[in-house]
Amino acid sequence: MFTRTIFCISLCAALSAHAAPIPQTATLQYSGSYGIPATMTFKRTGDNYTVAAQINVPMYKIRFESGGKIVGNQLKPAYYRDVRNGKTYASAQFSGNKASYGKAGEPPQSRTVSGNVMDLFTLSWQMAFADGQLPANLSITNGKKLYPLNGISKAGSKQMNIGGGQTAVNQFHVKRGDDTVYYAFVPALNNVPAVITYQDGGKKYNLTLKSVTINGKAVKP
Repeated sequence: MFTRTIFCISLCAALSAHAAPIPQTATLQYSGSYGIPATMTFKRTGDNYTVAAQINVPMYKIRFESGGKIVGNQLKPAYYRDVRNGKTYASAQFSGNKASYGKAGEPPQSRTVSGNVMDLFTLSWQMAFADGQLPANLSITNGKKLYPLNGISKAGSKQMNIGGGQTAVNQFHVKRGDDTVYYAFVPALNNVPAVITYQDGGKKYNLTLKSVTINGKAVKP
């Protein structure tokens, strides 16, 4: 617990100067592994939100979607779905301190949790919106399993080409169970996620930001 607290304090300090306001809409275009296009959207309607990420693998479309409530600057997920070729592959639902999850066609698992549960894409927006102040006792899900958040560390800054311009991004490593998820954020573009790299089912996915539209307007660094 002490180690996790230190990690969270470090992340708060690193992101606090660049925390972003919550937009009505944001559309991020990425290049995925092997140049495969991907799109992530954030939509806000009142105090409700949805996050959707679509990866267009040839002959195989993958869509990750989550939604819930916005409370202050925190996202409170109510559900998560992993949809492949139009069919639900795995899903999770959250209500109070209960989380149910599992693969489609298998009996759902249920667990009592002491904090929020987020997927990797929702977590990226939460890190941008809340000055790095992640909810206490956070767990991460891919719909099939729940993983503890075992630590967050800053991994320096670098220059990236986004929308034809060079800009600095801040990099972070997030420990999800035994795996490490890599994030990078763009302070000059409302702190949107510039890179998301993770593993799932033995496969590595890497999303690199190419263009950004916020509240209906294209933005560049």
